[in-house]
Amino acid sequence: MDPQLSVIKTYSRFWRKNRSGNEAAELALVLRALRKVAGHLGRNIKPVVWQGMAQESGSAILLDPAPLRGVYPVPHRRFDLLVGQVVRQGLLSAQWTEWVREKALRQAANYPMRDQPFFEAILDAGEDIFLMSLPKAPVWNLYLGALFRVELARPVRDPALPPSPESLAWVWLGKALLGEQRQNLHFYYDDALAVLEGFAAPIRDLALRGGGSTDRDERVALYKGLFNSLWAKSLSHWEVFEPIDEPETVNLFDEAAPKGELPDPDDCADEAEDQGEREAKSTGGLEPQLAEEVNRLLEEDAKDMTQCVAVAVADPEAGAMETRFVPGRALSTIRPDPLQVERLRAVFKKQESLARMARRRNFRRGLSEGKLDARRLYRAPIDGKIFKNRQSPGNRFFHQICIVADASASMSGKGPVKPWAVAEKTFVSLAHAAQGFENLLDIYAYHENERRCTLTRLNHGSRLYTVAPAGRTPSGQAILAAAMNLPAISNNRMIIHITDGAANCGLRLGDALAWCNKNKVEVYTIGCGCNIQTRDFLRACFPPDRIYFMQDISQLALGLERLFARTMLKVVG
Repeated sequence: MDPQLSVIKTYSRFWRKNRSGNEAAELALVLRALRKVAGHLGRNIKPVVWQGMAQESGSAILLDPAPLRGVYPVPHRRFDLLVGQVVRQGLLSAQWTEWVREKALRQAANYPMRDQPFFEAILDAGEDIFLMSLPKAPVWNLYLGALFRVELARPVRDPALPPSPESLAWVWLGKALLGEQRQNLHFYYDDALAVLEGFAAPIRDLALRGGGSTDRDERVALYKGLFNSLWAKSLSHWEVFEPIDEPETVNLFDEAAPKGELPDPDDCADEAEDQGEREAKSTGGLEPQLAEEVNRLLEEDAKDMTQCVAVAVADPEAGAMETRFVPGRALSTIRPDPLQVERLRAVFKKQESLARMARRRNFRRGLSEGKLDARRLYRAPIDGKIFKNRQSPGNRFFHQICIVADASASMSGKGPVKPWAVAEKTFVSLAHAAQGFENLLDIYAYHENERRCTLTRLNHGSRLYTVAPAGRTPSGQAILAAAMNLPAISNNRMIIHITDGAANCGLRLGDALAWCNKNKVEVYTIGCGCNIQTRDFLRACFPPDRIYFMQDISQLALGLERLFARTMLKVVG
């Protein structure tokens, strides 16, 4: 057996600390933790929801809440299996399994109809083998191993009977992933397993390359060859047999504890009493009222600025939309550029040096108490005011910097160079360069989706997150919301708006800028790779000293460096 598939104890305490005995609260807490897991898998992972909270299964990772109903808080061991399901679906989505499945099964359409279910089951099993062989973080294999161990332990079909599609796939997976050799198999299994085992190694070799567009095409070709061999050497020789009733499906969570282990105390709590309640609530999804309550609890993480923005611009024709701040979910894997970090830190160091010199000049002399002033000792017999003290420097030497970056669909790019990836590298470099200085830095990405302006915070403490660009460009809406969310800690509050296009929805950009000017929030725009129409639009909204145009997104770091030098060093001097 693969040592990575060894029995795991409960790891879920890493993902969730808060638990609740209330149904809605616990389902929301579990879902919040599972979304945190999905965020660590990478970008472009589908959102995780309970069944009943999303209409289309293709747009989300749907989890069945029925096995959990009535057992709150959810035991840690059962949560581990949920993590395994999210990891499995998330990584399959990241590896384009749906695309591979559609292309490969289209190749198998010419075979007899009775054999189609075998091809589907074998392809799904092959993708699971591919998944377990990817060069990813070993911790994911621990969760996947626990999930497969439980799934493959459930009875599928009497091994003495001719194989069904699911039983053939299950026997192959058991040997490929767990090293299990099933006994007393029907002789139809022999030739089929010989073919399947011969294709396991090529599938693993493809996975070790790390995935990619070329590997997707190679997987389709590999499955096509697998179907040809399987049909020619096995399926075409099998007699047609009448379907036989399969064993009743076993609840995945009822088999969560591996044999030979002491059960988790959480799993034993009120199990007999809760079983009847769980079966009664097994409806295949959350009821509308419960789904609404879970959604409400989840949205408490988001800060709704809709009403504040509407009040700030009291114009019924302003075109305001729903506006929310949400924390980042998907961790950024991009490394900072050392040269960018060094150049940006040089500006901050210069600012710090000038601020230190300015503070030294700010002394108050002739005080009745404080620090002894050697140059005023002669006044000791006159009035005793021989002390000095530094004047409070206040907050005029540091800035509150708020980056508001356009993450609309145009930032995803069409060529080999992705604008958002370049911008993200600059943001990561900026966050590293700003560490250890007095300036406060917030980085937000904004876009519009379904008439909602969403601003995602990309920096939380020392962690940096990313988003997938999508939707339209509500620049005015995002700038105004960011300005209203900026606390008045410093006299030097500045928003740096980064975009590659003109605003095309939400509040008018002019309305947002008027509010910022009135409330002493300086707004600058850096246009990267803008066309002539966009340049004219931005010039009409911003004064010449508040707008910078870069030839393309690769010059963004240079634009930020020049902007910081011009604004920060001027205030200090």
